[in-house]
Amino acid sequence: MTDPTHATPTEQPTDQYELPRATSAQDLDPADLHEAAAPKSVESKPSLALNGRSVALIAAGAVAALLLAGAAIYTAFQASPISSPLAERKSPLMLAKEKCGSSLAGDAMLGDEGKTLTLHGAGEESSGLSLSALECYWSELKMSDSVRAEVLATRALDGRQSGDWDHIHASWSYHPDSGLQMVITVTD
Repeated sequence: MTDPTHATPTEQPTDQYELPRATSAQDLDPADLHEAAAPKSVESKPSLALNGRSVALIAAGAVAALLLAGAAIYTAFQASPISSPLAERKSPLMLAKEKCGSSLAGDAMLGDEGKTLTLHGAGEESSGLSLSALECYWSELKMSDSVRAEVLATRALDGRQSGDWDHIHASWSYHPDSGLQMVITVTD
């Protein structure tokens, strides 16, 4: 059995910062103390030192990656926009214009993003939509029989008239020389 007060060479401390054990003050040598205070040389791996150029390259790479990711996301949303039911649904006025059309641009005009349709009927001194073309619009818009009768019975002396049906409002005037002028609006 070994005496714990006397260290053998195999029992030297394993920690590089640990002082050697001594049993008395006489056993201590100042040279041993100096060696013990300094860490034992251990093979070290080369450290990665980041200089200004390395940091700039890493930052530039990160910025480039973020820009590429942002561009990819932007392109994906532009290529396939999210469609909304409101954007796809055409107003009844747009549908009537598509079906009935007009030979002249000023005879049937859409406005207010498809919420207003202005019709110009032919008169004795002006061109415009024929009665059959006007009837096409009225049928497509499902104009009520009562409003249709009021439109056909309007005289120049009656001034501006109006009527409503199924979320649609119409106002019109008539003069034999200029014909029928009608503004139809979709109401919410």
